[in-house]
Amino acid sequence: MKKLLSAAAMVMVIAGSAVAQGGGGGGGGGMQMTPEQMQAMMTRQVDMMFKDITITDAVKTKAGEIISKAQMDMRGIDRAAADAQEKRGAISKKRNEDLAALLTNDSDKAKLAANIAAMPARGGRPAPPPPAL
Repeated sequence: MKKLLSAAAMVMVIAGSAVAQGGGGGGGGGMQMTPEQMQAMMTRQVDMMFKDITITDAVKTKAGEIISKAQMDMRGIDRAAADAQEKRGAISKKRNEDLAALLTNDSDKAKLAANIAAMPARGGRPAPPPPAL
């Protein structure tokens, strides 16, 4: 029984190491997502950003387009460039301003800013600045 548990623990450690090192395919150490997975991720992002804000399906669709464009723009930045962080910040700021422009109520805009600020930062980077009101 102990040997079986030890073997199972070893398999878990090896599998966890492979995942942590980016094993699982795709270039750049990350896994490639299917279009369905990307759409689900986009829906989750919109839901997190607009949590406790009532929006129409049209606004939700437009928000998804804004977020997608910002992500594509971010991918075009050379990570090694001296001004990469500055460029990412500018893209995030524009994205947040565009998202805030979808809302008409100042309290909803403030809630959007708070929701964005509360979102976890990716890769240890600071969260993007909230939209200016």
